[in-house]
Amino acid sequence: MREKALCRLLPLCGWLLVLGLLRGWTPALAHHGGLGIEGDLVQWALKVDQWQEEVVDQGYRIKFLSYPRQPVLGDRTRLVFEIQSVATGRYVSGLTAELTVHAPDGTPRAIPLPETTGVTAYYEAAIMFEQLGAHRVTFRASTAGVPFEGTFHKGVSRSMLIGDWAIFVGNIAVLAAFAVTWLGLVLSIQRRFVAPGLPTP
Repeated sequence: MREKALCRLLPLCGWLLVLGLLRGWTPALAHHGGLGIEGDLVQWALKVDQWQEEVVDQGYRIKFLSYPRQPVLGDRTRLVFEIQSVATGRYVSGLTAELTVHAPDGTPRAIPLPETTGVTAYYEAAIMFEQLGAHRVTFRASTAGVPFEGTFHKGVSRSMLIGDWAIFVGNIAVLAAFAVTWLGLVLSIQRRFVAPGLPTP
């Protein structure tokens, strides 16, 4: 009877573990090349930690990404920038940078953009988008008296599943793969612990 009760609990435990992995929040840490999203298997599988856009101006490459990749209305979104010299390939730190976000209705919002502590040439701001639609995000800075800037566009939707079809399709594919994998794992464990003579469900 004990083995039979264990077999009934295994599928439930497996699905609870899957839901915990998918819904668990983990901090995203910066590293050159994008954001290191430690522990977030879905985000890692979809490669949303890579730079999404880049602009070259006055000999400087400005790379940009947001986390999450698809901003949601009213939710906290991280806007991350990395600055690199095109000529030398070196990352540029110590800049006094500023960020301006223009909402779809044209309303500008100036946001402080400090350099990320402990990570060279990373400049980051966390904001909450208050309007749906396409926002214009402009990074500005200067070095050695030479100003440079880069403008990027980021759409804001009501859900992470709306607005970016690649993310939507990727979420479905990854969730399906997780479901199949865990189902196979649960069934194999279930068969292993079934006592001899008991029917396998």
